[in-house]
Amino acid sequence: KKIKSIAFAILMSFITSSIVSSIVVINTQKLSDFYTFWFPSVFRAWPIVFFLILIFVPLLNKLLDLFLDTNDTEIKK
Repeated sequence: KKIKSIAFAILMSFITSSIVSSIVVINTQKLSDFYTFWFPSVFRAWPIVFFLILIFVPLLNKLLDLFLDTNDTEIKK
């Protein structure tokens, strides 16, 4: 389970930082300069997003478990 969590964090952080960096670069730079700005942006953001996912995913799952039944999607009363 721990390896799955780390693999999830690696993949999700890369996908998230790639998409966010792409959108920011497209909105702020010329398209011809995309890769010049995108690569450094992704590799600065990726480790930050990775550690944030490792920290917040378990916390959010515990919080949601308090309010949602894991066997059903109805809100607990």
